[in-house]
Amino acid sequence: MIRRVLLLVALPLATRVAAQLPQAAPVVYDPPAVPREFRAAWVTPLWDRGFKDWPSAPGLSPDSQRAELRVLLDHAASIGLNAVILHVRLAGDALYPTNYAPWSAYLSGTSGTGPAPMYDPLAYAVSEAHARGLQLHAWFNPFRAMLPIFAGKAAPNHVTRAHPDWIVKYGTQTWIDPGNPAARKYVLETILDVVKRYDVDGVHLDDYFYPYRETRTTVRRAKKKRVRVTREIEFADAKSWKRYGVAKGWTNRDSWRRANIDDFIRSLYQDVKATKPAVLVGISPFGIWRSGTPAGVTGLDAFSEIYADARRWLTEGWVDYLAPQLYWEVSGVQDRFRVLDAWWRTQNPLGRYIWPGIYTSHVYGGTDPWPAAEIEKQIATIRDARSGTNDVPGHIHFRLAALFADNDRIAGQIAPEYVQRALVPAFPWLGAVAPASPTVAAVSTDGPAAFTIAAGDTIPVRWWLIQARGKDGNWTTDLRPAAVGQMTLDMFGGTVPDEIAVSAVGATGAASAPSMLTFGATVSR
Repeated sequence: MIRRVLLLVALPLATRVAAQLPQAAPVVYDPPAVPREFRAAWVTPLWDRGFKDWPSAPGLSPDSQRAELRVLLDHAASIGLNAVILHVRLAGDALYPTNYAPWSAYLSGTSGTGPAPMYDPLAYAVSEAHARGLQLHAWFNPFRAMLPIFAGKAAPNHVTRAHPDWIVKYGTQTWIDPGNPAARKYVLETILDVVKRYDVDGVHLDDYFYPYRETRTTVRRAKKKRVRVTREIEFADAKSWKRYGVAKGWTNRDSWRRANIDDFIRSLYQDVKATKPAVLVGISPFGIWRSGTPAGVTGLDAFSEIYADARRWLTEGWVDYLAPQLYWEVSGVQDRFRVLDAWWRTQNPLGRYIWPGIYTSHVYGGTDPWPAAEIEKQIATIRDARSGTNDVPGHIHFRLAALFADNDRIAGQIAPEYVQRALVPAFPWLGAVAPASPTVAAVSTDGPAAFTIAAGDTIPVRWWLIQARGKDGNWTTDLRPAAVGQMTLDMFGGTVPDEIAVSAVGATGAASAPSMLTFGATVSR
């Protein structure tokens, strides 16, 4: 669509360019609509199928850590992602300075030892992600106190030493007891601490609530034979069950455990919104809610094993997005990928977003690697299932490094799926009013030609969506933080575009109509 307008920008750059053109009314072309889709990847220092994301090794110098992160974020933005989900709390530790937990050994090599020279990795990550038009969601493992593979000594302020009465040893795992209200309050405060102090776009929890069950095998003698007996280990929360379950009138221990997690999720959502209403809350539960639901899908039962009633969190509106871990092939056993994706979307009366987690690193390693084409197939399947509905597409890759392995093998294959840049969907239940169209003007500088952007009203702006039409008629799309009020035209590859369109995107994702600025008047073709 084009609009013929009499538009003469009486500023040095526009006047200088327009003077070289025929005396004809310039034509302003409306920019194409930018699609909405959540395209994200998890980023963690933990190992999986040969991959670590960031940091790639503990004990790297701060300069090396920062350099690694910049490369990852550059790459994420270049292939068309629009969000990263950064692991900031792995197990009772932190990849940022806080009074609630010691520095993570996965950052420095030693629990409680920070970077030297000191810097704030999370603040740096937020700033660098936003500079590239990427949202950053802070990812927490809420109740895991210690990783089984941790071989060092925890710092004195680690939760296992500061509050040993909250800790339950379970097989190879070390857990913060969710049945203890003081422990739940502490975990909640660690997350709210990040929401208060950092400009994160969201907080994100994965599927570690109560621990996945383990077994113990013993050998006994029976009729002069040695018999191996395997039994499931019971989570040792008898003390909290007696004090906070039985004493409060609970008669069913499993229901009480689920209620503990429900209480935590409800409080998390309410407290995050009370602190910063536009910060998103996302959870990535195990893909199967209950074995046998929907019919024909059986497997691990998250409802009864880790006491995660993710369906309730969705129906109650205690999340802004749910990312069920659909870690199966599209045409795999029981057709789980498609059937579970469809089922989760039917359990969503409040219209929250369902954006599956996909196991991208499954293409590499192990005894059953997937073909690389599987990832492109999963993206297409998710989109096709939402086509023609009110459901907005989205997905999260586990994990970022897997996209870039083997000379960008998977990134190259999915490139056609990401050829058009997408905005993170808006969250109208958090606020549907868009900012006014911004004021855009060309300015003269001693350096490259530039333009300024200013808010059109008092509604807070989160991003500037900038679309530029080049001499070839093609449009490019960029996203910049609203704090950036002046930009140079060399951001478009060193070529002055014919026109730019700038929209203001608010904190909840609602976008204004674009404001147009022409640099070279174009007659109708």
